Amino acid sequence: MSENQQFSRPVDAYKAIIDQLVTETSYGVRERLVREEGICSKAPNEEAVNAFVRSLSIEQRQMLAQILHDERQGAIHDVLALLTWWISTRDVGLTFRGEPIPTELSGEGLDGDYIGRLADWPWPDGDDPSSP
Repeated sequence: MSENQQFSRPVDAYKAIIDQLVTETSYGVRERLVREEGICSKAPNEEAVNAFVRSLSIEQRQMLAQILHDERQGAIHDVLALLTWWISTRDVGLTFRGEPIPTELSGEGLDGDYIGRLADWPWPDGDDPSSP
């Protein structure tokens, strides 16, 4: 997503936020390092973890990389689920240029929109699921 992209409507900003989360959580540095370089980190204090990763077979590294990938996406889901809870039960809101941002285009909360977009779910035709 372009940093210079301008949005005129709150719903467009919301869609961009969710889509950026999908894009940026579709890969992770640690999973790439495990998969491609057979290490977990390039930090000097991570030698014990790197030794463990090096001891794994290629198949085991692939599995570990997938676990790291799933955990990364799961963590984003969990944060969005918590934020959805705050929005729906504690009168917390998100705004764009002072206007409320619709946060449940799927009817399943921010976390539902995130999971849907991870699965290539198209955005609904309408901007607000409660509108006719």
